[in-house]
Amino acid sequence: MKKLLPVLILAVVVLVGCGPGGPITCIGPAQQPSITSFNAEPASISAGQSSNLSWNVSGATMVSIDQGIGNVALTGIRAVSPAATTVYTLTASSATSSITATTQVIVTGAAPPPTPTGQPVVNSFIASPSTISYGGSTTLSWSVTNATSVTIDNGVGAVGSSGSTVVLPAATITYTLTASNSVGSSTATALVLVSGLPPGPSGPPVINYFTASPPVIPGGSGSTFLRWNVSDATSVSIDPGIGSVASSGTMLVMLSSSTNYTLTAINAYGTSYLTLSVTVGGGGSSIIYDFIEQAMSASWKNGVNTDLGFGIQQVDGYAIYLINQKLDDGNIYPKVLETHPQWVNNGSIRGTYPTMTVPAGAKFTAKVGFVDGATGTDGVLFRLTWRESGSPVTVSLGGQHVTYGGPLVNIDVDLSSYVGRTGQFGLMVEAGPSSGQDWAAWAEAKIIY
Repeated sequence: MKKLLPVLILAVVVLVGCGPGGPITCIGPAQQPSITSFNAEPASISAGQSSNLSWNVSGATMVSIDQGIGNVALTGIRAVSPAATTVYTLTASSATSSITATTQVIVTGAAPPPTPTGQPVVNSFIASPSTISYGGSTTLSWSVTNATSVTIDNGVGAVGSSGSTVVLPAATITYTLTASNSVGSSTATALVLVSGLPPGPSGPPVINYFTASPPVIPGGSGSTFLRWNVSDATSVSIDPGIGSVASSGTMLVMLSSSTNYTLTAINAYGTSYLTLSVTVGGGGSSIIYDFIEQAMSASWKNGVNTDLGFGIQQVDGYAIYLINQKLDDGNIYPKVLETHPQWVNNGSIRGTYPTMTVPAGAKFTAKVGFVDGATGTDGVLFRLTWRESGSPVTVSLGGQHVTYGGPLVNIDVDLSSYVGRTGQFGLMVEAGPSSGQDWAAWAEAKIIY
């Protein structure tokens, strides 16, 4: 296990496009990235203090932040301590496009930058590799001195004086870096040649299919899988509530009322539409508590009681959200909770949720499995735990040992013997002899009645 640790750590770092902790492509090549949020909190600090960068991205195969941070997960939080006021640029990329967002951390009480005595100097600005195949990526790297601002065009935006960022150009392109100060500005260019461009369409997009399975949900709420396949589209979206998607895909949606979904496919020749109806019947179960939606309110710790926080990939173990993620059953789920145990033999992770009183008729239900690609795992044990208020003892209420591949595994726990009792539920994952590729995923985890 010790010999594998550096490789496994590298896998965690490299695999930021899907954020599951391993080398996975969770969306098709036509997916359009979207940056839901990118913020700094607090936005103003004193010199020597820190601020937390937080972000939420969907539809990207790769996400990076400049100023030396590098590749990150789709969703996360990162503490930074800039020595001076700094603009951070987040870049979200898919196989066909790249978008950016910026946020600024203002530093007060910092020493003012020295007054420049000449124009900025661009020491280097390169693209490596400079020739890629369509759908591939290249890394822009640069080093600038004597500049108060540095920008790169074509969607990259403001950057630090030195750094690197991954870009995924869809065609041959020239990137221009501009370094400026009060004296003047200097520029440098980097050419990226893109070969193997796909042939363009000859007419409007073709919607090959758009289906729901099942098309009728018998209870008062439930889920269905939307499946679609489109040819010759430059953008594809599904409304309401889903937005941009890949040209082909599967997505699980949760519904509490009948809904008409409309798929829209666009290219230079026109637009194609197809509407699909999903019917939700009366009756059924109601959700009391959703452990996935409330995961950020839990206290996440590993087996040696290290506080892990939420949304930070690390070898001590981590809990993160994965958006539109493909699991080992072959289906894509809109929001998944990945809980990776501590990266040691027989490692574990547990999220302890806020105190609650168990209501009458309550039961726990979950669907669990692995992020697609976790073929190296030897399986994990998923558990629901309980700790009574005032008691130091944590007990297991039920669980399942799960191995990679096949349909997701259901966990159902009858909570009738705990009705009226007050305490804290927990979601726990325990590794086997090895924790390699233990990308344990909760597709559902809720208390219903």
